Amino acid sequence: MIILLVEDDTVLATHSIDFLAQEGIEVDYASTVKQAQAISEHQNYDAIVLDINLPDGDGLTLAKQWQHQRQEPILFLSARDALDDKLQAFSYGALDYLTKPFALPELAIRIKLLANKSNSKPNRQFSLDSLQVDLDARIITRGDRVIVLSAQQWLLLELLIKHYPNPVRKAAIINEIWPQQDSNINMYKSLITRLRSNLTQEDEPALLHTLRKQGIALRVQHD
Repeated sequence: MIILLVEDDTVLATHSIDFLAQEGIEVDYASTVKQAQAISEHQNYDAIVLDINLPDGDGLTLAKQWQHQRQEPILFLSARDALDDKLQAFSYGALDYLTKPFALPELAIRIKLLANKSNSKPNRQFSLDSLQVDLDARIITRGDRVIVLSAQQWLLLELLIKHYPNPVRKAAIINEIWPQQDSNINMYKSLITRLRSNLTQEDEPALLHTLRKQGIALRVQHD
């Protein structure tokens, strides 16, 4: 199990990290909002433990930013015990709130409960740039617009998400979309074009790319 701990009190963080290690919990540590954003950019966690008062911002704002970008359960760890702070934390997606001072064994138990609850369900959410895909509800949004796909476009998008960020070869796509059916290159190209145009408008970074001799992949491409 690995968690992200965002806490500016280095002494408290050191004691917490040492104790959690004994409980089999690995910790990535950040003391500021900026560090937390950088460390977590390419890492998924079983849970996130987040302080509110941080040197360059506050954990509530960070949780709000992460609310539609990340799926990890968040536990707030703070000296602020006002009801309004707790309600705001929960409104931004927090699943638990522990006030300081606290007992380290209690922190460990709460983290394990959160992680077990989160891992009991498969991750069926996907985000890329401003694209948000709820695979269970079959809802796609990008920014303020809702994207509607045909059945074949959905199959293709799910296949690309499954292999993300790696490309999927043309033969694999054809086999997935048209199993035991006749297909041709025009059908394939048309499907790719329609999905690409639905995912990206003129003012948005392209997300669907054709990679020479590799296939099709979902990736962000900035100028």
